[in-house]
Amino acid sequence: MYTHIKSPFIILFMGTIASCSSFSRKLNSSNLSFSTSPITSKMSTSAASAKRRKPTVDSDEIVGSTRWVALKTLTYTDAKNVERKWDMAERTTKKSMEKADASVIIPILKSVKSSTLETILIEQYRPPLNGFSVEFPAGLIDEGETPQQAAVRELKEETGYVGTADDSFPSNVLCMSPGLTNEMVSIVVVNVDLDAPENQNPKQELEGGEDITLKRVPLLKMLKSMQDAGQNGLSKEMSMPVAMLYGFAMGVELGLKCSSDGAEKK
Repeated sequence: MYTHIKSPFIILFMGTIASCSSFSRKLNSSNLSFSTSPITSKMSTSAASAKRRKPTVDSDEIVGSTRWVALKTLTYTDAKNVERKWDMAERTTKKSMEKADASVIIPILKSVKSSTLETILIEQYRPPLNGFSVEFPAGLIDEGETPQQAAVRELKEETGYVGTADDSFPSNVLCMSPGLTNEMVSIVVVNVDLDAPENQNPKQELEGGEDITLKRVPLLKMLKSMQDAGQNGLSKEMSMPVAMLYGFAMGVELGLKCSSDGAEKK
């Protein structure tokens, strides 16, 4: 039921690496392979022969709830047919385990006046961290919206920029922190034409509780921007990058390194 739900960190990290053509060629021409065969374990005979089953959640109990978040205790049966308990958090607005709750936006800023692609990082105070985080723009998907529609709307609200969703980068439904919550997202690439009249003087349309600092950075220099933000912040505050964003930036850097290494060997 949930085989389509994958880690956004893995998808971003490996997907960015795969985009490096020389690295892809090296993978295709190498003997590297990924086995789908079951892993052989040195279990005892009795343990190995124990009947295993698909784990299932049998029931859930709401322990406490606020306007936005509910704390639940799940009762589930594991693969060894043992009943266990698990505590989790869930958005009270969640309606389906098959659809994303929010869109994470990768803005791609382009101009005919420059060959440099840029993106937008945002910084905001996050009370659970008691500090600032550096993130891609993101927001909840409203009732009746697609992830792409939500991404375009949220980008304009948080940054002021108007863009169009790039359908050539479809996204799976992705889990965020599966040991803690069933929150799920889709990742949407949004192209922004910096030469368009509507993007000449972008103005944020923030809600009352939002206070977001923006920074335009070259797409290929995201990692350094975040490392600098960890020391000085986008707004001179100490900031912690979100893992998904940092993984994407590392994938870009690794793709560049692989490309450079491949060129040197030719």
